[in-house]
Amino acid sequence: MLYTRELVGSYLLCQLPKAIRSKVGLYRDDGLGVFRESARKTELIKKQICSVFGENGLKITIEANKKVVNFFDVTLDLEKNTYEPYMKPGNTPLYVHSDRNHPPSITKNIPLAINRRLNEISSSKEAFDQAASTYQQALGKSRYNHQFQYEPPENKQRSKPTSRSCNISWFNPPPFPLSAKAWQPTWGESF
Repeated sequence: MLYTRELVGSYLLCQLPKAIRSKVGLYRDDGLGVFRESARKTELIKKQICSVFGENGLKITIEANKKVVNFFDVTLDLEKNTYEPYMKPGNTPLYVHSDRNHPPSITKNIPLAINRRLNEISSSKEAFDQAASTYQQALGKSRYNHQFQYEPPENKQRSKPTSRSCNISWFNPPPFPLSAKAWQPTWGESF
């Protein structure tokens, strides 16, 4: 299902110049852009984006020239080239209790999914360990006995999908209806 905010976001992105559009990403009502420009040039880009939104009767808040940004549940640090889990102050994770009436496959996978997500958004073991304690406490309150473990990312190169040839038989029906009577005159000449 496509929501109005995605349509509006896509429409507004299309109105931006291609050089800007290719460096900006939107997710629902949040956006993030990375530009390797001077502070002055970045401010000009910011004004261009604000003018596109203003022409469409919308207001936007943009923070420019930042080296560290919190985007959803990740803190991105361009200076240190790191990323780590982020949680808004005062936010406490809450999970489905392990004894609730949910399918076993769901309750079994909750701790594994949390562990996988923490690994995905942690650039180092230190970042993982720093964030894991909060999630471990919340998991303990829901009576799970899973211990989070850091797993360094594998440097696997994605293999190209193998192209397999398909055995396709085509049938192209004739452009007119067939009947035995229609073909009888030609049979006599051929046989």
